Amino acid sequence: MKVFEWDDLRIFLAVLRGRSVRAAAKLMGVSHSTVSRRLQAMESQLGIKLFVRHPEGFVLTEVGEAMVERAERVESEILSMEREIFGRDAALSGPIRISMPPVIAQHLMMPLISGFSALYPDIEIEIDATYEVANLTRRNADIAIRFQSEPEGHLIGHRLPDFANAVYATPEYIDKYKLTAQESTGRWISWERESSRGTLARWQAESAYAGCKAHHCVSDPSSQLQAVKAGMGFAYLFCFMADQESELIRVPSEASLKYIPAWILTHPDLVSTERVRVCVRYLVEAIFKCESLLKGQKIS
Repeated sequence: MKVFEWDDLRIFLAVLRGRSVRAAAKLMGVSHSTVSRRLQAMESQLGIKLFVRHPEGFVLTEVGEAMVERAERVESEILSMEREIFGRDAALSGPIRISMPPVIAQHLMMPLISGFSALYPDIEIEIDATYEVANLTRRNADIAIRFQSEPEGHLIGHRLPDFANAVYATPEYIDKYKLTAQESTGRWISWERESSRGTLARWQAESAYAGCKAHHCVSDPSSQLQAVKAGMGFAYLFCFMADQESELIRVPSEASLKYIPAWILTHPDLVSTERVRVCVRYLVEAIFKCESLLKGQKIS
């Protein structure tokens, strides 16, 4: 009789969620061949297929579907136990994994985290700079900094200052192109492919430059900043990064700022973990010291 091990169920759940061996390998942080080999071994030992391979992805068989609820229940119990054990750790040493959007990691957080590391040199910081939402329940991260209106109800959240956005361009671009004329020649650089819907489209429609069309799409904020600096067009940019660029200015006639809410979050099971608690408190205080910059309150 085959006895399931936790690693078997992890492979099963990763393939279920990723719907491919490659995606499952990325979720687990292992190689493509490892997932494929272990899935084949598990199905061979069971003598039955758990997934049917389709062009659009892996689909559960009837036996696989019967396993899902029990596998997720086992996962929940194990992860809960891990968080509880980790949560009792009172040492100011060991690892902390922090998930945050790349734009925050690149333009804001590194000096703040460097200051924290100087105070607590035995704490090892791992930065996961990604726009994917880290699952704190599954311990994908210990701390998450996110752009969102409200956090999930089961998480411990600290509201951060709202992040302001303003319209920026180079002075040369403003001199060369007409932005408010009846026949506008200036062009927006968008971050959304669907220009007719979404937050950015609404901001553009409400601006003084609604007559200008979106001509380019650059989805990453840091790359969008470089595109504006290169003269490809003008765009809404985060004030905390664009105000520090001497080549850029806020486009005249557009005084209103647009705001994005942000939070720093952790799982309640980790509140008693001293290094996590101290790190969250330090980062919240450090980020609020940058509040004027984040809210676009330029000193000039």
